[in-house]
Amino acid sequence: MINYFLEISLISLISAQSLKLFTKYFVTGEWDITVMFSTGGMPSSHTALVTTLTLSLAMISGFDSIEFAISFVFSAVVIHDSMGIRYEAGKHASILNQIALDISHVVKKKELYNQKFKELLGHKPIEVFGGFVVGLIVALIGFYFL
Repeated sequence: MINYFLEISLISLISAQSLKLFTKYFVTGEWDITVMFSTGGMPSSHTALVTTLTLSLAMISGFDSIEFAISFVFSAVVIHDSMGIRYEAGKHASILNQIALDISHVVKKKELYNQKFKELLGHKPIEVFGGFVVGLIVALIGFYFL
């Protein structure tokens, strides 16, 4: 093992991204492999990654360690960003896309309005919770079985 904390965190990230394939199928009935390489969706891979790192550090280094404290603060920032700022940016993108579509009918240079902003950027609270559960499970499996 090169770095246990890095490896278990990456396993969590890959697990969460892979689960997006199945949650997308469950919701839409379509297999879409591109969701494994995109942001947003269920579960939050960012939350899974930082949850696994933080909990692994807590279980191995202790809740009173500086490593845990740094990771906890970092995790709070990442989770807040994914659920707050990036989610709001996605809503803005949706509105901008609609405005561009609406005015493209009256503007001469339509090619300027053919580009769409990506709308699925952040996460809903349930998606963040899903990422937390994935991160918790991976951290526990890693601690007890690896």
